[in-house]
Amino acid sequence: MVSIEISGPLLIAAAVLGAAWIYRDAKRRAMETADMWAVGFFVAFVLLPVLGGLAVFVFYLQNRNRRRGSPVAVPGE
Repeated sequence: MVSIEISGPLLIAAAVLGAAWIYRDAKRRAMETADMWAVGFFVAFVLLPVLGGLAVFVFYLQNRNRRRGSPVAVPGE
């Protein structure tokens, strides 16, 4: 059986990059809880390596605000 181990600097780097992406994405979508999502991802990723982080990431993707398209003028009307 093959096992994958992510530990040390690689684990922290992945957690920081994931938290930074979630924070920036949530801020762009005007979510008031952007910082809490980022901290939650970081803590879950470090305490429950990979599975916890992925669970929070999937939950975030399901609950984030959807982007709304910008109004566009229809030609000829």
